[in-house]
Amino acid sequence: MQAEVIEQQIISLSRLIGLGQFDQALSGMKALQQSVDDVKSEGDIYYSSLANVASLLIDIGQMKPCIASTKAGLAILTDHKERMLDYLGEDNYFYNLSNAKTGLIEEPNPFKHSFSTIEQLVDIKTDLWKAIRFQRENDKDDIEPTFLVNLGNCLKRQFRLVEAIECYDQVIAMGFDIPQAWLNRSEALLMLHQVSNTYSIQMLMQIKNGYENVVVSQEVPPTWIGYYQSQVDLHAKKIEELCEEHGIGPDPHDELNTKKEYDALSEYRKFCLDSNLTLSEHGLYCACAGSARDNLTIPTYDGVVGDFVLPMELVLNRLKSEFSFARHLYYEYISFDESIDLLHESCFSELFNDELLGIDVERLRTAFRCCFGILDKIGVAICELYGLYPPNKTVSFQSFWQLDRNGRREQFDQVKNPGLLALYSIATDLNDRKEGEWHFLKKLRNDLEHDFVVVHKGNQPSDVYASSDLLNHIVFIKEGEFITYVEKLLQLTRSAIFSFVFAVRDKALKEKSDDGLYIPQPLFRQDFDFDDPDDGNSD
Repeated sequence: MQAEVIEQQIISLSRLIGLGQFDQALSGMKALQQSVDDVKSEGDIYYSSLANVASLLIDIGQMKPCIASTKAGLAILTDHKERMLDYLGEDNYFYNLSNAKTGLIEEPNPFKHSFSTIEQLVDIKTDLWKAIRFQRENDKDDIEPTFLVNLGNCLKRQFRLVEAIECYDQVIAMGFDIPQAWLNRSEALLMLHQVSNTYSIQMLMQIKNGYENVVVSQEVPPTWIGYYQSQVDLHAKKIEELCEEHGIGPDPHDELNTKKEYDALSEYRKFCLDSNLTLSEHGLYCACAGSARDNLTIPTYDGVVGDFVLPMELVLNRLKSEFSFARHLYYEYISFDESIDLLHESCFSELFNDELLGIDVERLRTAFRCCFGILDKIGVAICELYGLYPPNKTVSFQSFWQLDRNGRREQFDQVKNPGLLALYSIATDLNDRKEGEWHFLKKLRNDLEHDFVVVHKGNQPSDVYASSDLLNHIVFIKEGEFITYVEKLLQLTRSAIFSFVFAVRDKALKEKSDDGLYIPQPLFRQDFDFDDPDDGNSD
């Protein structure tokens, strides 16, 4: 009987939260907690109910907001960790833990974060990666949409906008009524405008479209609709003013025209857009002709100048060249059948060990290794640009930061900007000392370079002749897993390249003097298709 009472209380409080009646919900929590305390001797019922109490307290704490409620929910999760893991499961436990920690962040404005306060966000990011990993390990076909939205939100607050937008797009593509995805995508685009110092009419249209989808959602508390409608009206006015200023129609990139332009792109370019592997700022949010080239550059139309700009553009050229190579190797592996003739000519010995050999798989292995070379070059460029080499002068992207040594955290805070914070956040994902979710990719890279890595097609490696028994350092990895890791590493590398560009732009704009005299340094693109009407600058 008491279990039924508790269940009804939970349903009632959840409904109040959904309606945005957070004060009433918070008041009702006292009665629920008393009911749960009354079944303390009934093991399973008590802990399953306590898990729900924690989730409700955390939800109220975040949405009201109320620090005390959040702390109470977090205390339940941490004080009863093992029992909460049993009843919530590892995925939901770390998801709720991340929500609680998010509710305790005192500074809501990402632009006010520093290399000290970002550690709190790094910790939350790690919890969310764990939640998603545990869902995958439980053989769940699809990741819970709210997990992806919250990961996107956390990445957004660390200025990893490229990846945040990917998370929101993935959720929106599922077709559910999840207004948080639309809302945060619009906010991410607004932040992208600030961080990149660029914008387009299409960007504003998509921001407005996001708010429009929030307004018509059935999952938004009615008291919030008025604010989101005001955002729709605000951006509609901005679009109208820009269209008048440029003498163009109100909707230059309607869905139909965008689809026609996308369909006209090469198969390779479509693959890059679909896989989130372009180096086009416009391509971050629109798949039209303006995304047809990797036209990312450091200078913009708003006067990005400085002695270091062209040297950093040289760095960017190198990064783009190597990334294009790695990306195309990956595309070839995914898109084309293996050449039987080349395999025949290579004449490998048959060891019946299921190892993939030949030019085809070497494309995949090389693409993987290339990404770490790109990331390390970004690290070197940052050290050069800001004079922040580590004491031993050795630069490895995931570890050169060393913020807890020799006052380096304070040194980085003196030059901090969104791009630099994003780069540090990416580096923590690859750092084992930070419990980075993807730290094992660095070890795999070292294994590929210095040891023996066998990529095999089957679920389990076979070795009829025991050919690997005498090798002390040998790693086996399934082809499907390796493909996933290559794609993930390419996407992380792409995000780092964008963040590098944004960091350099920020430095240039901050150091530009209003009364300074600057000699123009024209920067032209190397064009090889003179019949192509697209100059890569479509809005």
